[in-house]
Amino acid sequence: MKILITGASRGIGKSLAEYYKTKGYEVWGIARDEEKLKNVCDKYFICDLSNLEAVREISKKLSGEKFNIIIFNAGISTPHSSDFPPLEAFEKVFNVNLLSIHALLEFMDFKDSRLVFISSLASLFGAPTSLGYSASKRALNSYAESLYYAGIDVVLILPGFIKTDMTKNHTFYMPFLMDLNKATKRMVKIIEKGKFFNPFPLRFYYIIKFFILLPESLKRKILKKYAKSDILE
Repeated sequence: MKILITGASRGIGKSLAEYYKTKGYEVWGIARDEEKLKNVCDKYFICDLSNLEAVREISKKLSGEKFNIIIFNAGISTPHSSDFPPLEAFEKVFNVNLLSIHALLEFMDFKDSRLVFISSLASLFGAPTSLGYSASKRALNSYAESLYYAGIDVVLILPGFIKTDMTKNHTFYMPFLMDLNKATKRMVKIIEKGKFFNPFPLRFYYIIKFFILLPESLKRKILKKYAKSDILE
């Protein structure tokens, strides 16, 4: 069994790579940190996924490879405390979180692979303190859905807050914050089952669904009270 994981040098990607390696998978990884990739991957590519031309070159090199599972895990965000983000930062988030996926698949033979997209519960509504992240993850959901309806084997995972490098500097309250190892085991089970739409934890997902159903004026009042963003002023 052969698996490819983007963002495999840290956080969720590293945890998944370590798990699959202990299960005997041939693990391939893509990330920026060579030293960390060496420890968890059998083969790897050093790449900044915001550089789409570099990603396309990797896609060409992988054109003759077949993977049982491809996990698109790499993701970045602008700081939640920022105001309206500059174009450069917004573009980088979209490049890493969405466009790099299409660039990587461009020359690959993925028709018989299981494609796993790590999205976020933050994709279910437009969070004003994370314009780029929420928008890119919502676009990722649509991208995954399009491939799914085209007949590709697709698994879309929408986790809540997980203890990783991305969340450790958050100063706001993170409900249902999950341990990384526990979240990894949950994702592995989801990937094995192969169901398309997979939000978790479900309690958090249902709270968000309830929030989405509220009147628009009430939702805006709630976000203005609790979301610290200059955009709302």
